[in-house]
Amino acid sequence: MNRLLLMLILCLCCGQARAQYVTNLTLLKNQFITGEPVVAVVTVTNRSGADVIVGGHGSRDWLQFEITETNGRRLSPVAIGSEETITMKAGGTTKHKVEISGGYSTADLGTFSMVANVLHPISGQYYTSNKVRMTITDSKPNMFDQPFGVPQGFPNAGRARRYQVILFRELDDLQLYCRITDDRSGAYIATFLLGPAMMAVQPQISIDVHNKLHILFLAQPHIFCHAVVNPDGKIHQRTYYRDPEGDRPSLVMTSSGAKVIGGVTFDPGAPPPKKKTLRKASERPEVLSTVPKMNN
Repeated sequence: MNRLLLMLILCLCCGQARAQYVTNLTLLKNQFITGEPVVAVVTVTNRSGADVIVGGHGSRDWLQFEITETNGRRLSPVAIGSEETITMKAGGTTKHKVEISGGYSTADLGTFSMVANVLHPISGQYYTSNKVRMTITDSKPNMFDQPFGVPQGFPNAGRARRYQVILFRELDDLQLYCRITDDRSGAYIATFLLGPAMMAVQPQISIDVHNKLHILFLAQPHIFCHAVVNPDGKIHQRTYYRDPEGDRPSLVMTSSGAKVIGGVTFDPGAPPPKKKTLRKASERPEVLSTVPKMNN
């Protein structure tokens, strides 16, 4: 009888433990090149019956990612903390978009599986999400590869680095990447996606007098993207241009930097302009029933 009661209590406890969170993990994409950040979305439904607070200064890491090779070898877990507190309401669902450091998570080539573990601070347990797969590959700089020195005002000023631009085929699409490497060791400093590219027009790529990298490329039919990369490996700006007939955008280097001539600036995030609608017959002004007489 006591053994049966103990088993019943254990089953109830296990059921409660499994019910604390329902977690789901998705990736914005599943194919990456070496050093590229992995952007994951973790969805958590709090079914513990009480509000849960995670994060905060000095608190325990509330999120971990486990990455496993196909042969079963686990890489070191990636722990994510937060200086600010995060409240997950009882019965509520929250989404958390997390960027996992590219140099740490995608340094090796191959196919990997990943799960997210979310902390329940009251019980001290982590609850595991579904498993997702990702493939890490690499490509040589096939579009641009030039050295530069890091100017004053940026970290590691004076160090020799290289700008590299890579055209990479991802399934049926062509993607344009930028990578910064250490010129001496070849170590990857940063790798990031510039965007989809169409090769109907050859990209224009140059380094300006401030050692910033400029790339002008065709992103979509009749839409060009001008990306500017700082020497520290961060995007300085992205500007989009439409290609009116006979006025294609072109990158021109100047004594103060670079500029784009031609084309019309375009904001892809702006809502489309409202279409003019014809007024209904009932809203139109009434037609005069009589025609005014003309004075002789």
